[in-house]
Amino acid sequence: MMFFRVFLLITLACFHTSSSALTVNQYGNKYSLLPCTGLETKINSFEKRLTMMLSNASKKGKSNLKNEYQALQKLYKQKQCHKKAPR
Repeated sequence: MMFFRVFLLITLACFHTSSSALTVNQYGNKYSLLPCTGLETKINSFEKRLTMMLSNASKKGKSNLKNEYQALQKLYKQKQCHKKAPR
């Protein structure tokens, strides 16, 4: 029984370390198929929730958020998307 608990703890620790933060390029690949309108919506939603997410995030979580936001901005510029004028 003790062996099973130790094995379970080691397995969970390995899984936690293997699920490390995504890089900007990995986030870019994740969102690369979004059209300009989808990117714009995602960026707007991200900007509205950013302060709340940063206040509750750990150091690792903050780096994840930063990488995701940078990837969205990079894709938006690469696709040469232009924001629509508000009505």
